[in-house]
Amino acid sequence: MINLDKIHKGMDVVTSDDHRLGTVREVMEHVLFLNDVEAVSEFNKTSVPMIWIIGIDDAVRLAKSREQVEKEWHAGPRSGL
Repeated sequence: MINLDKIHKGMDVVTSDDHRLGTVREVMEHVLFLNDVEAVSEFNKTSVPMIWIIGIDDAVRLAKSREQVEKEWHAGPRSGL
């Protein structure tokens, strides 16, 4: 089980294909809010759900690739965010 208490403000958030999405701005119940989002600028999303997290070391590691994250963000609310 992943210890979500290890997540702190300023940590990098990295996709499964090693792309940096941004940094943790805030941790709320089931969502990470991000700063410095490096995904395609057309997306206004700045959050990822905790269920996408597969690991925490020097960064928060996501189970999804950058392409998958961008598709989810483009899909909007019905995507589980």
